[in-house]
Amino acid sequence: MENTFQTIIDEINRCTFCRLSETRLKAVIPEGIFPTKFMFIAQAPGRTEDKEGKMLIGPSGKVFNILLTSVGLRRNEIYLTNLLKCFLPKCRKPRQDEMKTCYEKFLHHEIQFVKPEIIVALGFHVTRFLFELYGFPVPNKYEIRSIFGQLYYAKNQKILLLKHPATVVHKSSTLENLKKEYQILKTLQDKCPNITECFKYKDYLNGLTAQSFVELNCFGNWEKCIYFQ
Repeated sequence: MENTFQTIIDEINRCTFCRLSETRLKAVIPEGIFPTKFMFIAQAPGRTEDKEGKMLIGPSGKVFNILLTSVGLRRNEIYLTNLLKCFLPKCRKPRQDEMKTCYEKFLHHEIQFVKPEIIVALGFHVTRFLFELYGFPVPNKYEIRSIFGQLYYAKNQKILLLKHPATVVHKSSTLENLKKEYQILKTLQDKCPNITECFKYKDYLNGLTAQSFVELNCFGNWEKCIYFQ
């Protein structure tokens, strides 16, 4: 694939690399700016997105817009894409070969272009796929409940796990509870306000504190850092 972003978009539109191309109406292309701080990765298009070829414009999209507004973000400030660019027939679960193909053909190149400071994984299957990719222990459907809302760091990349806005549509989560989970995005928009005075950050500058600690705390969820508190 030629190394241009427009080529990626063109390839998505005419993709026939897996079985999903046979049942989709339209491949859904990503949207947003790059480089950017936040790259949101959802699982796959819904029925409305499949008809229109646009990201998160159905019921889940309306919830997503509310959640972004609640943390002071707008769509034109982020990058938004799907792990799978095509609708899953009958909303079935994604298959491993489908996710692997779509990652290798598209998402891998998107990440290179966007250069996100933080990848935001929306939902169970995206989280499991990215955890395996970045070398974390892959959670099962029970374990994952306890790690939503947490920030991880590996291979020079921060990954934030959040529930997909569809959980409100399907009534497995409430909008107010999801707003609380998404509040970490407000914290992550800025570094710790006490960073210049923090002895742990000074230790990092002197090679005495691990980069992972700094990324997850000083430039991460600093409100939860014991040294900030």
